[in-house]
This record gives sequence, C-alpha cells and structure tokens, in this order.
Amino acid sequence: MTKYEAIFRRKSVRKYREDPVEERIRNQILTFGQDALGVRPDIRIKWKIYRESDHNVKGLFQVKAPFYAVLYSEVCEDSFLHAGCLMQQLVLYLHTLGIGSCYQGGARLREADAAEGMERMMILAFGYPAESLERGRSDFKRMELGKLVKTNIPLGRVHRTLLEPARLAPSALNQQPWRFVVTENRIHLFIRRPGIVGYEKQLNKNLFNAGIVLAHMLIAAEEHWIDLEYRKLDSIMEKAIQNHLYAGSLLLGGGNEKGLR
Repeated sequence: MTKYEAIFRRKSVRKYREDPVEERIRNQILTFGQDALGVRPDIRIKWKIYRESDHNVKGLFQVKAPFYAVLYSEVCEDSFLHAGCLMQQLVLYLHTLGIGSCYQGGARLREADAAEGMERMMILAFGYPAESLERGRSDFKRMELGKLVKTNIPLGRVHRTLLEPARLAPSALNQQPWRFVVTENRIHLFIRRPGIVGYEKQLNKNLFNAGIVLAHMLIAAEEHWIDLEYRKLDSIMEKAIQNHLYAGSLLLGGGNEKGLR
C-alpha cells in the first residue's frame, strides 16, 4: 500500500494491542519523519518516540497506546502549517506499515524534553491496532466538496484529483476548518478565523489542520505526476472569505491550462 492509497482507507485508531513496535521499525519511523518534505524545509524540527510506560500521557481525549511520536519545531511563521504537513505524512506512512495512530491534540506528555529553541507541535499515539485499521470511503464523515470550494469555473480533472484527498483529511473534532478558492491554475487555501477568546491557540490549531490538508494534496500530486508548488502570494495575503484567513496557494502546472481539463 502507498501513502496515497492510505488517504482513502486510514482511520484514527483508539484501541491498541500490547505488542511493541520493534526497535528497527521505530528507527525507520524516525528516519521517515526527519526526511519528509513539508512546506518550509528550512524550519528546524526534531522527532522523538516515547514509550507509554516511561512517559504518562494525560489530557483531553487521551488515547492509551504503547508509543507516542512527538514532533518538536522552532516556532516561526508557518511552523504549525509545516508541522501538520509533516505529521500527516508520518500518519499515512504508519498506515502502510500496518500501524494505527491517533492525534492527541489535547494531551500533555510528562517529562517530554524538546531540543533547545523548539516547542512541541503535536503528540501522536501509535501501535498495532486492536480494532479495524481501515474504513471504506462511505464511512468518512466529511462535508461535500461543493461546501468546501468556491469557484466560478467547472472543476477539472486535476482540480478534483487534488481536492478529493483534501476533503478526506482529518481535523480536530472533524471541524474541517478550511475552504478553497479555485481558479484555472490556482487552488487558494483559507482557514477559519478564530474567535476572540484563545485566538492564537486556535489559529495555530487551524494552521496545523491546514498542513494536514496540504500533505494530502502534495501526496496526490506526486502520485498522479501533477506539477504542484505551494506558495504564499502577496496579491492574496490580505484577502479573506466568509471569516476565513489566507493560508497559501497551490500553483498547478506552472499555469499550463491544458493540464487542467
């Protein structure tokens, strides 16, 4: 199974067997995470894996698992977007190995030590599943594409090839806090504007979720040999749609319109 195929089958796993994930595979997981490409490869990051028996994980919606992967990053512009993109790639990679996982957005990790100058971005529970690892397409509880996309043109094949995996992306409490504005050779990504209370925390959460969406779209582009580039466009930086903030644009095929139909 490929990471692209895992997009359409993976689900969050909340029950795990006690069988340990072998050290050899844990090392592979760390190597994959460190080598994964996100939207800002210049941002310093570090991955660590903790055993549940050594580090108590507590917090809202906490899932007990044999292991927890933790992503640390320097905090700067796009760091949460980049982190979401990296971690979702790891999530899909784990699925290809037959390993389940579940985001722990509200969890705390006892004695978790980050590298100097970095902060914890996210905790991911993982291990061999004691329940179904997969689900069918009809089991995804997601909005229809039409409710997520604003466009004045008919969506072409390439658009749909990228947007359907994006539609299936997981998000905190399945809120899908993103919207897309589509033109012939651009897909602009917007995230929900946070409320006044807890603005920064909610903004970072939404940016992390947007990174998960970008991971799905970049993986789909690689699978289908679509020329795709993520970039922030100055001409759109100040724009917003229905209480959503601009998070970046995906440039398709260098503007080659022939590839969009």
